Amino acid sequence: MARRYLALLERYLPYIRSNLRDWHQLSGSKYHKRDGSQEHDVRQNATVAYGLAVLGRYGQRADSEEILRDCAALVRYLSATHRANQLATGDGKQWGDQWQSAHWTAYAGKAAWLIWDRLDEDTRQMTARMVVHEADRFNERPPDDGEWSDTKAEENAWNSEAPALATCMFPQHPRAALWDERARLYMMNSFSVRADHRDDTVVDGRPVKDWVSTVCLHDDFTLENHDRVHPDYMGAGILQLRNALVYLSAGRDVPRSCFHHVPDVLQAFKLLVSPQGSSFYVNGQDWWPHRHDVPLAFGGFAGAFLQDADAARMERDALESLEKLHSRFPDGRAFHRHEYNYPNVEEELIARYAELYLTHRFCGDTPPTPGAEFERSLNGARIFEAGGFVIDRSPERFASFAWVNGAMGLVYPRGDTYFTSPDTSSLLGRITVRDAKDSVPKVTTRTVRVLDNEEGGFAVAGRFLRCEGKVAQDAAMVSLPSGPVLYLERLTALEDVTLEEAATGTFVILNEDAPPLACNRRILTTGEGTREVPGRADIPDETFVLATPFADVDGELVVRTAPAGQMRYLARHSYWASRLDQELAAFYTGGPVSIPAGRSFSERALAAFTSSDAQKAQEPTLMRFGAPVLAVEAAGRLVAVNFGNSPVKLSRFGSEQTLEPYGVSVWTIPQTP
Repeated sequence: MARRYLALLERYLPYIRSNLRDWHQLSGSKYHKRDGSQEHDVRQNATVAYGLAVLGRYGQRADSEEILRDCAALVRYLSATHRANQLATGDGKQWGDQWQSAHWTAYAGKAAWLIWDRLDEDTRQMTARMVVHEADRFNERPPDDGEWSDTKAEENAWNSEAPALATCMFPQHPRAALWDERARLYMMNSFSVRADHRDDTVVDGRPVKDWVSTVCLHDDFTLENHDRVHPDYMGAGILQLRNALVYLSAGRDVPRSCFHHVPDVLQAFKLLVSPQGSSFYVNGQDWWPHRHDVPLAFGGFAGAFLQDADAARMERDALESLEKLHSRFPDGRAFHRHEYNYPNVEEELIARYAELYLTHRFCGDTPPTPGAEFERSLNGARIFEAGGFVIDRSPERFASFAWVNGAMGLVYPRGDTYFTSPDTSSLLGRITVRDAKDSVPKVTTRTVRVLDNEEGGFAVAGRFLRCEGKVAQDAAMVSLPSGPVLYLERLTALEDVTLEEAATGTFVILNEDAPPLACNRRILTTGEGTREVPGRADIPDETFVLATPFADVDGELVVRTAPAGQMRYLARHSYWASRLDQELAAFYTGGPVSIPAGRSFSERALAAFTSSDAQKAQEPTLMRFGAPVLAVEAAGRLVAVNFGNSPVKLSRFGSEQTLEPYGVSVWTIPQTP
């Protein structure tokens, strides 16, 4: 594994060298790409310096001396322009004392530490002042506290990096013991939960309850950032485990605080990782959709320091995908510019490869769980009540529904994160009425349950207010074990409205130009015929309104509706928000249509068949059992949902069940002899 990471670092050399510039304000200094004092300036200079330090120190290349000189020049620039020293960056400001500058300092300082014998005394002194200054910021400042919408887990973790590095780099410093204690304090308050406040377990010489003053995680070990449950930030355990590498590099015992709740979060994180080594973003994704770097690093560090074979599998799956992406470019890059929305994604990968090289060099390779065995261990349904979502995994698909921070349902055929886009409009779709915004769905009531503890499956139902409360969307998503995903919906006007358009039962499908992982086309088959839909293309976006009871996308997803009506396929041909996705709305109604208050104007159901089940797709049948109960028969099951406010008793196939409000019942239909 170490050799694979070193090879990727070497591939980056043409890219790095094309972006290096002499910095004329101080002899022997260089910067990479941007000369300034803000995150997008400093952070990428520091990560490139770190990558060059590892490559120059361990690469055994003919040009190693040149690599080390470039690294020293970057360290000289970074340290000289920190506010602990004397010079300003190109924007006229120094950097430091910023929200994330402890993190930037950690990379710059580790780069310097790796090539300390190659630095002149002036640069060493400037580096020491930089590291000490950033470490001292946290000598008295308490860790941040935040659970909802904006976790402070990653901020506390990256703030621990400066004192951890300082105590390891300068163990004879008068404040080294204080820095060590503060690094541990911040790590203990990264993955913190309520139960920590009552926990007497001794970690690093102190009960957990005496370390922890914050709550940064939900009780189910998920977390929220950017107003959503966010797998990328569940990966903040990387930051704590990165400190383990620092202590190990210094020949010191690794503090137990480096691992505080990391295994617990890792267990939840594994359930949200695809076979391709990227994440299922059950609550939407505001970064780019193919974040292979997070499972890569979390898996790599956890495999090494926790001896977790599943994590080692995660790392290898992610690395395989990244190697395919890198193969597209001669200068070492992994991504086209339109494929990401963080400007320094390549520089971040440089740092990932450097630190994972060191991790495998020092710790060796943990044998990974075989891929098929790992996937089997993840099969089944789980409810994350605090995080506000439910998932169902099987070889055929990953399905999820989230009801906190909006509401959305996702279906990934074969768990393919290059097929499904984690769009927040998924399943519940878009509804437009005159003089009202299509607001984020607001949940007023919901139920959720696992259908079978062994076989998996889930049923979730609820009422979602749309269009500023003018429309009620009663909806249920049912992931059937060994069967399709069903979706039932009733739309009701709560006020007199003019419907401009309703496009619901929505599947948002990626159609990207990223061979060999995505081939820039989809084959769409409907009752109107078959067409090839290009992805990225120099043509206007297209909209197809189709009179069809079914739609088949690549034979991987077949959606059948009841009753038959119109579908809409929106074919975008350019990237936006770092992705190129297209929308299949299984239920489509155009307007304008005047609808009086109290009228239900859409009662429909669909069955979504995935992967090999797609070839066995059968037409569903919509049924009603009294006014509140909507039911669908599909694939040998009858599923009924009570969209009313009172319990309803139903007797079918010799079995009576009571449906509570928004309850879901599932019957297996007896086979006719």
